[in-house]
Amino acid sequence: MALVTTFNSNYPESSNQSYLYQYRLHHLYDSALRPMFSVDNIGQVRFVNRRNRSISIPHSSPTSYHYWPDCRTQSLGIQEEGHNDLDSSKNENELDFSPITEKDDSDRFYSTKTSYKSPTKDYTLSSPPSGFKPICVQFLARHGSRTLTSHSYDIQTLKVWQLAKERNMLTHLGEQLKEDIERFMKENNQIGVGQLTELGRKEHSDMGARLVSRLPMLFSSSSTIEVVTSGKKRVVDSCQCFLSGLTRSQSSFQIKHEVPNKTLLYFHKSCSTYQNFKQTDPHIRKKIKEIKNLEQTRLLARQVLQRIYQDEFLQLLANENHANLSMENIDSINGTTRPNEVDAVLWLYAMFSVAPAHKESHLRNMLAKYFNREESNWFAYISDAQEYYIKGPSIKGTTATFDMARPLLIDFFSSIHKCIEDSSKAMVGCLRFAHAETIIPFASLLQIPCFSDQAVDLNEIYRYDNNSWRGAHISPMAANIQWEIYQNENDPHQILVRMLYNEMEVRFKDNCQSIAPDSYFYDFNELKRAYAPLLLLPNSELN
Repeated sequence: MALVTTFNSNYPESSNQSYLYQYRLHHLYDSALRPMFSVDNIGQVRFVNRRNRSISIPHSSPTSYHYWPDCRTQSLGIQEEGHNDLDSSKNENELDFSPITEKDDSDRFYSTKTSYKSPTKDYTLSSPPSGFKPICVQFLARHGSRTLTSHSYDIQTLKVWQLAKERNMLTHLGEQLKEDIERFMKENNQIGVGQLTELGRKEHSDMGARLVSRLPMLFSSSSTIEVVTSGKKRVVDSCQCFLSGLTRSQSSFQIKHEVPNKTLLYFHKSCSTYQNFKQTDPHIRKKIKEIKNLEQTRLLARQVLQRIYQDEFLQLLANENHANLSMENIDSINGTTRPNEVDAVLWLYAMFSVAPAHKESHLRNMLAKYFNREESNWFAYISDAQEYYIKGPSIKGTTATFDMARPLLIDFFSSIHKCIEDSSKAMVGCLRFAHAETIIPFASLLQIPCFSDQAVDLNEIYRYDNNSWRGAHISPMAANIQWEIYQNENDPHQILVRMLYNEMEVRFKDNCQSIAPDSYFYDFNELKRAYAPLLLLPNSELN
């Protein structure tokens, strides 16, 4: 079940729908949003100024849709994320060894562990065409902000720290690392490994409340919504928090809880084709290893570690076969026989990347204590690369990373048909709660232009300067994909669909044309035809 725009028949036709809550537009530079925004060279997002007009749609239907885009122009501050030139390299003596001071977590980069940022009143959804009303929504969300899902990263980091401690090779900051890790582990243990933090609960409860505030007409005493989860506790808890927000101001509708469905919402574990690909594909391993071995990776890894360990220890760590550094008790990762200085920093980054999920400032800013902005950006890039290759668009010609999401796409279309065919209009949608391993493949399958559609050539590597895919945008905590379904009040056979990604309008795949060049509304039959090869639908169902 998706979040949808408030429809009120009393609104003037030229009105626009606005969000009534806070939103930071730091991630709106993506090309997928350029039809809605322009970004100028002083870091401002500007709503594109457009005229009201009537648009005739050239397709098989003689219908003339009337579409009133947003006519206001506004400028909003933007903090660009991930736009550093990741191919640039530095001379080692140019590296910044200055101590890190605690800053707000927003000054660092967290890849897919980024906390959810919701839209503000300054972000305006375009109005639906005249005569159309919402009849149902389809919704898929990742769980909210959480603690670490295991103790592997913190334990591995402590093992490296202990080796340095035994040799008296710690810096002043390094002496603090053990205490910081233990404080971090204690908090994680108190909440529960891999469980929602207070922020994660709020992300979903607020999202549920926004759904009702935007679409009150769907939620009546005769309305029913289906709810399904993957069954994992953090996902079930996210669902419950969402429903608590949903029912905060409107509780008369019916909620139908389906049995947890891992096949539909946790498919990466049960798909043998994908598991085989993940474990054996030589190209994926080679690309990730190539990125980890970039000179910039090693330079920045050394820069981070030099604040924690003395140079002598770094030399031992860099020399993986050094006889004087016994590392038998330190596990290998990603197929490496022995961890090196890059692995040590990747563990440190992965451990503290969930820091924004915590409310205490000393925990929330933990990544900022050990990584400066450039360093966190680079290691977020490495994290993004792993997600991109293993779960996302990956290498051109590779489909194993997202083919497993087809049943979920079919479920979206089936649920829409169910809502359309419900003459009483009691069934108003479906809420699905899952994981990053669900969101990322599903987004890749949808092929959202300049957002989740760009696979990389085999002879290239994924980089920020050649690809718009970002983990912080595709799958932050509580990431969500929503399809709003609108029906013509005078002709029930005319159905439109709009997609929201993290509560913002985005387009469907390139070969699917919206009802007008600057519209985000798509004819449902056109949408089915565009995705037909993935849906394996008979021709009779494509009309």
